[in-house]
Amino acid sequence: MYKNRREVIKMLSALGASAGLSQALAQQMQPTQPAAPASLETIPAKTIPWEKGTCAFCEMPLKTPAPGAWMGRTFNPGFFEQTYSQIALKEPQKGMDAIHFESIACMVNYAWVYGLRDGVGTTFYVADRGLYDPAKGSEAVRLLPARQAVYLWGEKRGWVVMDAKVAAFSSKVEAEVFIRRNPDLGRTRILDWQTLLDLAPLPEMNLVSLLAKHAGLLK
Repeated sequence: MYKNRREVIKMLSALGASAGLSQALAQQMQPTQPAAPASLETIPAKTIPWEKGTCAFCEMPLKTPAPGAWMGRTFNPGFFEQTYSQIALKEPQKGMDAIHFESIACMVNYAWVYGLRDGVGTTFYVADRGLYDPAKGSEAVRLLPARQAVYLWGEKRGWVVMDAKVAAFSSKVEAEVFIRRNPDLGRTRILDWQTLLDLAPLPEMNLVSLLAKHAGLLK
């Protein structure tokens, strides 16, 4: 999503970034937002590199690592895969036909930095949490277009990766079923795709440093 200078500075200031960092990151953004397309392109989802793939935004593995294999930490089976997301590309970039993410927030934030727009040479996809069985891991991941999904925000810390607090469902009914089955989520909200884009950059772990890194301010 293209952001003007004032919007970027205001957003980063609210996130706690220094004035210098806010100014520098603002210079990396496009100054104007292009007109909306007459119709949205739908590009087929691409193969997911589960075994060696990493998130294009935060660099965490796409697949839940074996106990102790990543930073010495142990995660519940199927924990990472439940929020896998993808930007399928019409034209390959850097030899890739898709950009992969292990968090919905990572995908939205990456698109926000680089000005990628769903339906304009891309199609954004998310894992359907309602159909997902953590015990089966990557084998159970089913993708749906992000623009067709609804999103459950749950207050509980750490129920999805990167503490992003958001998972995708095919319908409001499926999201409500999940809420009833998981009463410890705390406060919840059901959002649509456009709302996620409007709220970008979405809160998640290390957000300011990740935004700065992708804007070329940090190595």
